[in-house]
Amino acid sequence: MRLFIVGIKVPPETFLVRKIRGLMDRGVDVTIFSTSPRKLPPEISDARLIRLNRRSGKRGMLAFFNLFARKFRTHPREVIRAWRVARKHAPHRLISPAFRQLLSFVGESPDIIHFEWNIAAIEHLPLFDFFDCPVTISCRGRQVQVSTYGPEGRALAEGLRETFARAAAVHCVSEAIREEAAEFGLDRAKAHVIRPAVDPNYFAPASSRNENPVVHIVTTGSLIWRKGHEYTLMALHLLKQRGHQFCFELIGTGQELQRVLYTALDLGIEQQVRLAGQRTPQQVKETLQNADIFVLSSHSEGIANAVLEAMACGLPVVTTDCGGMREVITNGVDGFVVPVRDPQAMADALETLMMNKTLRTTIGAAARRRIIESFTLDQQAEQFLTFYQSVLPEAATLDQFSDVPVAMSTP
Repeated sequence: MRLFIVGIKVPPETFLVRKIRGLMDRGVDVTIFSTSPRKLPPEISDARLIRLNRRSGKRGMLAFFNLFARKFRTHPREVIRAWRVARKHAPHRLISPAFRQLLSFVGESPDIIHFEWNIAAIEHLPLFDFFDCPVTISCRGRQVQVSTYGPEGRALAEGLRETFARAAAVHCVSEAIREEAAEFGLDRAKAHVIRPAVDPNYFAPASSRNENPVVHIVTTGSLIWRKGHEYTLMALHLLKQRGHQFCFELIGTGQELQRVLYTALDLGIEQQVRLAGQRTPQQVKETLQNADIFVLSSHSEGIANAVLEAMACGLPVVTTDCGGMREVITNGVDGFVVPVRDPQAMADALETLMMNKTLRTTIGAAARRRIIESFTLDQQAEQFLTFYQSVLPEAATLDQFSDVPVAMSTP
């Protein structure tokens, strides 16, 4: 199976690296098309990488003509076809961005094209016309939950409707996202829910840990408005007013740094708050293993990978009821789910865990069992393999891949 993944940055996000590795271990031939100039990470360095040239100016035009000459020499008919397809999308331009984009794909023969982001599918719309193979899209949340309400919202909504209509199948990270995408024209019959996953062998409870002198609460996530960090800070302010001692560690960077710092200062909890900045996966894991509670205060999520990692490490989680988080956590069993933008409810849930160490241990253990049952990388890789095979022509059945050795087995 020749899978083309188009429009991701390099190096990809960690969850994409894990997905690609799982597919390659199952015999899928992966080619990544990206404008990023960097190399692939070691975990997937054996994947094929083709760089899409979007540079402007003299260098960009020189690179275009060099590519054009090389492709025309080897595949003249395909180059002409690419130009005709591009003219459909930009009829008044002889050399359009669409044509420059398509040149990189001349001479290639994918079985499936996949876009990991809705916006990538919209930006590469000519590919739907250039190749006859199935095209699939991942719908992860932000571009249907948030971006459609921004300045370019109308154009994005139109792009979503067109790409959903033309896709052979759409991967949704949660049932909640599937329902939101349906409002933008997604046919539910095309939708396949494959939830995010983690490696429970890597994200696991520490074999031993030191007891914290005060309760250690942690979160990981970009410092951006939709993560709702100010609501966590307001909840912590309420806990301090109730006389509780704690420390709060926030791992991540972003444009909201100053606002988070000022909010902590304004609420009088700056001594209890530590902004840890960017951390490596190893450092994140070690922090989770030594924390007592994980909190997520997002306004919008598909399903938060950060929560899955915390649960795999045996941490009890308090999360807002956003996106598909209720598809992960059963309230009071393997975590607590509270309303969005409700610092009082968040403070109450945190207080319940802070006051009862046995409860923290019980819920943390249940959280890890939940991950092992339903959210492992092996399970996810098998689901994606089935997803891609479901859109192949009937001649390409599972039997064709039955002799491919599977490198990992489901726990």
